[in-house]
Amino acid sequence: MNFLFKYLKDKSIVEKLIIIYAISIVFIGIVGYSYYIYGSIKTLKEDVSIYKNKLIESKKQLVKNMVNVAINGIDNFYKEARDGDISEGDAKIKSIKLIYSMRYDVEKGQANYLWANTVDGIMITDPAKPSLNGKSVWDFKDKNGVYLFQRMATVVKSQGSGFVHYCWNKLGAPRNECISKISYVRLFYPWKWIIGSGFYLDSINKDVQNYVSRRKRDILKTVVLSFILGGAASLIAGVVFVVVISKMVSYLKQVGKLSEKLVGENIDEEIMLPYHLNDELGYLISNFNKFIDENYKLSQFKRTIEDDVNIEAVYKRIEMLMHDEFGFEEFSIYEVNNSKNALKQVVSYSDKMFCKQEILVDSSLCRAARTAKEINSFEDEDLCLSFAYKTEKKHVCIPLMIGGSVGSVVQIIFDKNTDYAGIRGKIKEAKRFLTEASPVIEAKRLLDQLKESTLKDPLTGLYNRRFLDEFAPTFSASVKRRNSKAGILMCDIDFFKQVNDVYGHNIGDKVLKMVVGAIVKTIREADIAVRFGGEEFLIMLQDTDEQLTQEIAERIRKNVEASEIFTSGNSIKKTISIGYAIFPADSENLWQCIKYSDVAMYKAKTAGRNRVIRFEKSMWESDEY
Repeated sequence: MNFLFKYLKDKSIVEKLIIIYAISIVFIGIVGYSYYIYGSIKTLKEDVSIYKNKLIESKKQLVKNMVNVAINGIDNFYKEARDGDISEGDAKIKSIKLIYSMRYDVEKGQANYLWANTVDGIMITDPAKPSLNGKSVWDFKDKNGVYLFQRMATVVKSQGSGFVHYCWNKLGAPRNECISKISYVRLFYPWKWIIGSGFYLDSINKDVQNYVSRRKRDILKTVVLSFILGGAASLIAGVVFVVVISKMVSYLKQVGKLSEKLVGENIDEEIMLPYHLNDELGYLISNFNKFIDENYKLSQFKRTIEDDVNIEAVYKRIEMLMHDEFGFEEFSIYEVNNSKNALKQVVSYSDKMFCKQEILVDSSLCRAARTAKEINSFEDEDLCLSFAYKTEKKHVCIPLMIGGSVGSVVQIIFDKNTDYAGIRGKIKEAKRFLTEASPVIEAKRLLDQLKESTLKDPLTGLYNRRFLDEFAPTFSASVKRRNSKAGILMCDIDFFKQVNDVYGHNIGDKVLKMVVGAIVKTIREADIAVRFGGEEFLIMLQDTDEQLTQEIAERIRKNVEASEIFTSGNSIKKTISIGYAIFPADSENLWQCIKYSDVAMYKAKTAGRNRVIRFEKSMWESDEY
């Protein structure tokens, strides 16, 4: 980068911009094509799954239709026998011939077929394996141990028809090869026959592979074609860019001469910028100065409320801003208590409450709090059902996001005849200030919560379960908002009860402190350690990944193993078992990830203790955890 700056230092503005343009085009091309290819691959995976499911459903429907056609034919023969036109034996012979003759979905010399067997497992006709005709197939099972004909009988007896999954030897395949198959079976009740037909999934997989190959070729063609067209377009755009930039540089030279003239006349600094000229540059500078002024006020406001002593002072500051800066005469601020599903009116610059009282005890009745969306009765008068003065007033409710959910709602009230066009700009600007205030409100509220309760374990100095209960939603929302990962470690001291039994609880407390010391010196400052139970500790590693989580857990285990205390001439050493999970990779629910890490910790215990085990889905065997 320094080389580029040095290279461009003595170049003209036009040359600099052309070089930067060329570099940008190349960079954008690389990023754009990389993103397109990545997105195409990701979309392809999703499309392949959908395509495969559609093929399977299509095959299922085809098989089902063929079985139903056969059933209809058999039913016709049965009716002829019942009416005395033919004997029942002839009807069955005709039915068998019909089943034997039905072929469909021909592929490379092979075709799907139908078979028939009785509900007690006697094969009536199997066109592919005529050697089975007349024999009992009741005890046939596939390589997975599925008694397939028993399962078919169970399906038709319970529901008349249905699909059965199993594996079966395909014609032309080695005798010991069992290929996954899906069959549809239906009961012909008068004769207690099961009529069935199915298809092999390997043919589906071949179609899917062909589909993938076609899509990959299409992606490659698109990349090549877009590269050619993009290159041509970039070249044309570059020529236009050079022409436009040359014109702009010519104009800037004129502005430079004007500024030189102003400097020579020693004009005051306030008028050195030509913002007063009625041209495009003057218009741009004027708007830029306004932007700087507004952002200066915004930053001053945020710095001011950050230094306020508590959240009440922040709300008071917002009240002054809304009235003195923006001139709003009626407004309220409601604070949302998500744990109690309630609202509290913390600011009321009016002589009345404009919403129904029910919202105070049930925050879900406040549409802004429930949906986290701005409510504007100028645009939709009947949107919020809890506003009680629809015939007299208009209102705008602005939700403030705190920790991933609505923390406060600011409600501004206007007369019904207010010209919305005249106050739209004020509302938009007020929202900018309120957005800047949101993280400050969040910090002040959290600080108040810390002051209101004791959130640390007095023995170890770690956070306690109460802190975890209050902090978990904020931690979860923060990780998801940053699109990062967190390592969740559950640690348990091995054979800790023996320490209390042999040496007493005083020594047990020292062992706890020893282990905590090893943990604290291992984890990072941003990580959070919680005393989860007696000798259990929960550690939440922020902004981590699989490898780093494993490394930190292993360092904790080794540091604990290396630690020791001395009492009555004896050296006491302990080990620790650790299980961990990754949030939100293993689960979108933080508490579920904590449970997973607990499961992995128990696996570490049963595997011999003094080890680190990563949670796997196969560990989730029952609800006993």
